[in-house]
Amino acid sequence: MSPTNLIPIVLSLLLSPLVGQSVVAENGLLRVKGSRIVNREGTAVSLAGNSFFWSQWDHSGFWNPKCVAWLVDDWNSAIIRAPMGVEEPGGYLEKPEENERKLRTLVQAAVNEGVYVIIDWHSHYAEKSTAEAVEFFERMARSYGGLDHVIYEIYNEPKKTEWSEIKEYAETVIAAIRRIDPDKLIVVGTGEWSQEVDEPAADPITQWPNIAYTLHFYSDKHGQSLRDRADAALAQGIALFVTEWGPVGKRGKDPETEKWMAWCRKNKISHCVWSVNDKDEPYSIVRKGADPEGGWKPGDLRPAGELERSIISTWNENQ
Repeated sequence: MSPTNLIPIVLSLLLSPLVGQSVVAENGLLRVKGSRIVNREGTAVSLAGNSFFWSQWDHSGFWNPKCVAWLVDDWNSAIIRAPMGVEEPGGYLEKPEENERKLRTLVQAAVNEGVYVIIDWHSHYAEKSTAEAVEFFERMARSYGGLDHVIYEIYNEPKKTEWSEIKEYAETVIAAIRRIDPDKLIVVGTGEWSQEVDEPAADPITQWPNIAYTLHFYSDKHGQSLRDRADAALAQGIALFVTEWGPVGKRGKDPETEKWMAWCRKNKISHCVWSVNDKDEPYSIVRKGADPEGGWKPGDLRPAGELERSIISTWNENQ
């Protein structure tokens, strides 16, 4: 490991005694046990937090440490997701140094705040850039393999890719990570925008421990039928992680979101809501003009943000 890569780890170790009993200090390394994700004591945990927006399209500058600190302090976020865009214009394949620098900023901010962070290869076609993914995750494993805070999400949302292709890609990338980091949680995307969780349930990755699978949902598009599919996958013994979801965002209450949150509580599923952004779309949490460093007043939040903050800030109380 190079001296440069050691700096974030040394800083986090020096800072950790100053922040008290953080989420990560309390729970330690997350691992898969049957169909649940558990903490160091073997107790199933469900974490609630935020997903940021695509790294290359964060035009208002939300990918910064003060924003992470605000989400932890004001929203009670226990986990953040850093979706590093890959193939799309301006993404990692086009501008690797710029996007990786932004990602490392968010990872270190999460480490300093004592919360979990998902390093997300935010791709729809990851199998087409396997070599680049391997190289990237090897570098991440060397930098952060000693930190319990980090989770690797190696494929965001496959579109119409067959599970056999996703699995082949995943096994290649996982093998590269495991040669360096033997124990961190790795989350694998599933077919049709990470909804076909029945496919890995029938044909899971078995060569390595601590593998979970991605489930994504949006309450205006996905309901009971997807929950039924997820229940069946859990019953077959795989663990699920909702690395991305969104409410309708057009009103203060959303009955379908309430059903999804009840399902997550019942099954001890962790989740990150999309997205920390001010784009003019229902799923953005703040309005245009909101300070990207946080300090948001109620008027700064979109309806989705109001609903999501009420869910995340009370998540531990309502389990």
